[in-house]
Amino acid sequence: MGKNLSKVTTTFQFCDGGSCQKANSEIAVREARAYLRNQGLWDSTHTIKTRCNGRCENAPTCIVQPGNYWYKELTPEKAVAVVASHVEQQQPVEDYLLYREGWSDMVTDQERTLALPVFKLQTEAPHGEVLVARAFASDQHLYPLFQYLFTAPRPIAVQLDEGVDLLPITEPHQVLYTDTYQATITGPNLDTQLTIAGIPKDIDAAIADRKVSVAEVIWLRKSTIFTKAIRLKNKKGKHLMTCWIRETDTTTWEHVLRIYLSMEPTALRIQDAESIKL
Repeated sequence: MGKNLSKVTTTFQFCDGGSCQKANSEIAVREARAYLRNQGLWDSTHTIKTRCNGRCENAPTCIVQPGNYWYKELTPEKAVAVVASHVEQQQPVEDYLLYREGWSDMVTDQERTLALPVFKLQTEAPHGEVLVARAFASDQHLYPLFQYLFTAPRPIAVQLDEGVDLLPITEPHQVLYTDTYQATITGPNLDTQLTIAGIPKDIDAAIADRKVSVAEVIWLRKSTIFTKAIRLKNKKGKHLMTCWIRETDTTTWEHVLRIYLSMEPTALRIQDAESIKL
């Protein structure tokens, strides 16, 4: 029989993602759980190992609910102090907090700054002058992008090999990411697989060859039917797929800017923008 959740008043979400594991999160979890058992608090609390909580720089981390309390850099001793304070006193341990509901800032000296994509002017054959923004190539970005582009008909076209004809996408396609590493796009116009998850070194060569390691948003400087695109390559620079967006399709283009590049269409990030006539 599982735990009776109607009796649970406090939940502790311990991160055990890669960075937290390296920082000995498992030892902290063991000590916290042992404390709760020995104090007779097991049935009124619940502890979860969550995988990544998204704050690797503050590893190990833990989230306590209710209250949305985020704790940082937990040692076994800190973990026990946190669970004891929340369960027995219904109070956070202020000195160990990274964030709590209502705060406008986090308390950390380990903040990592994420470099946002920037368009840079370069010359490429056969397109001539193009603006290129190095984009995000993780599955957290690519899978939702594939869903947006392919599950509803959009005026896009796909190029599987450089120099070959474009494949217009005229019908809805199915996008599946049920495989451990690969996403599948299949339908009447296109049937392809791309590796978008992190892969181990001993993975099958064919899966590794399809691994998207470079994602670029490109913007042609010349006037043509298709002027914007998302171009995907593997780590060796091999072309995997390019999704071309029609010049007239401002809806898809603005989605790519806002959601995929975190860039407002009215506030584009362009290197040396003052010297480029848009």
